[in-house]
Amino acid sequence: MGVYAKRTVRRRGDRTYEYVSLVESYRVDGKVRHRTLARLGEISALRESGDLDRLVKSLQRFCDEGRTDDAAAVTLETAVSVGGAAAVRALWDRLDLDEFFSAGGDGRGWASRAAFAMVANRLLAPASKRALGEWAAREVCLGDDFAVPPLHQLYRTLDIVAERKQALEPHLYARLCDLTNLDLRFVCYDLTSTYFETDKGDGGDGFVSRAFGYSRDRRKDLPQVVIGLLCTTDGLPIAHHVFAGNTADVSTLDGVLADLKDRFGVGRICVVADRGLISADNIAGLRDAGHDYIMATRLHGRADVAAALAASSGPDARWVAHGDAAIAVADVSIDDGRYIVVAGCARYLRDTAVRTRLVARTETELLALESRVRAGRLKHKTKIAAAAARILSESPVRRLFTWEADTAYFCYDYHHDNLEHEELLAGRWVIKTNLATRDADATRVLSTYRALTRVENRFRELKDFIGLRPVYHWTESRVRGHIAVCVLAGLVEALIEQCLRAADVRDPDLCDQQLSGRRALRELQTIRQASLTINDRPLRLTTRRTDLQNDIITALDIDTNSWHTTKPAP
Repeated sequence: MGVYAKRTVRRRGDRTYEYVSLVESYRVDGKVRHRTLARLGEISALRESGDLDRLVKSLQRFCDEGRTDDAAAVTLETAVSVGGAAAVRALWDRLDLDEFFSAGGDGRGWASRAAFAMVANRLLAPASKRALGEWAAREVCLGDDFAVPPLHQLYRTLDIVAERKQALEPHLYARLCDLTNLDLRFVCYDLTSTYFETDKGDGGDGFVSRAFGYSRDRRKDLPQVVIGLLCTTDGLPIAHHVFAGNTADVSTLDGVLADLKDRFGVGRICVVADRGLISADNIAGLRDAGHDYIMATRLHGRADVAAALAASSGPDARWVAHGDAAIAVADVSIDDGRYIVVAGCARYLRDTAVRTRLVARTETELLALESRVRAGRLKHKTKIAAAAARILSESPVRRLFTWEADTAYFCYDYHHDNLEHEELLAGRWVIKTNLATRDADATRVLSTYRALTRVENRFRELKDFIGLRPVYHWTESRVRGHIAVCVLAGLVEALIEQCLRAADVRDPDLCDQQLSGRRALRELQTIRQASLTINDRPLRLTTRRTDLQNDIITALDIDTNSWHTTKPAP
């Protein structure tokens, strides 16, 4: 329908403010709708600064000669988001990814464009490859004269990404070493899984990695693949691996470390991992390979962990506060092994409250069973035993109880050794490491282990923000390419967050926190570029930027020259 200037009045207290905006009117189902293209500011301030007159004169230059009335013909051609894509492009260029994907002399420049478009889409508006073309054409500016490759080239690029993954990750590692103070002395490793909306598993359709297994998404009814991710302690993804969906976590570590040594040429490293990867074989393998490790331990059924907990409660234990006074660490040695016992007040209160509640709930059910037996309503030994087993099988604290059953007889008691262990364990957990005290004291070990949460956060971002799921591909090569594109998008997001931390850009709603990469991209996405035609003369306008957007642009060193508001549209 058209574009016009709109006056908006706002009253705050006893004062009245007038604002002017550039607004487009259009029809939807026969009804007139309005969309704000640019908020130009408060009218009195624009008048005082002279900006209003300058804007009017600037527009009049595109009117017919001698024409100064307000009847000029204005047509809005496009109004697309420009800020978020510019941020992705800035990081993409620093990683020299155009050069990487265009290398090989086969003329596949489209592969670089397609890979960039898919990474930008993951970060800005995750969608299927089929929907990507429409998004790029209508919603976003991926660059001047940027042409998104057709669908078949997007699919082919996924195959190329999967084929070249082994070369891509060392390329990224080399660039990160140049761009950041990359430290691979400590490497964080963790695993997750992603499922498929199909009942075809266990190698069906030639997809050998798709299989049923332990699901971290609680979808054991669906086949999956397992993804292992290696990150720096700063949360930068270095490499990833895709395993069959029925792969046990503990079996993946040797191959991952061998690959890290072969492809990246790293020497002695310290592996930081969760309790799911700790085993006698993995510990021995790390030691034989000359690597160090920091791993959380399982807390039940291990004599060494029980001994470490007991030693930490002994008279010779030396506790040291870790930053926050509510957390403390104790360094203990058991059979020439080094253990760091961590205790926290908040965790102690939580563990104690949870255990008390679960014990009371289980005891209530056992007392009810005891009453039924005493009243003669349940007499057979096998039925009494089955009822007791059912109650305890559903209880998270079943290890804290013992029981006896016979004909018309049932009684229970606490398992005092296990109860004593649980009370000792309240508020505590244990880390095992072979780092010497001179290399890392107890507080440094805990701080390094806590960096593992950044891998967990990266997995969360992959699934919730970048849109790893749903997976719209059904061949192994395409699925591996899709996962690699998502991990590459995760690296770009992590680098954005690193730049924001370096510039100390704070979240305006949570001033004690740094601005997240997700929030930064969302803010930049609201910067829109409008292409207009005024009396057959083209004009390009960009929405006025907020202070936060300017801070983000500065932190990421984004080139905004092509956004200039007086640059004619091509």
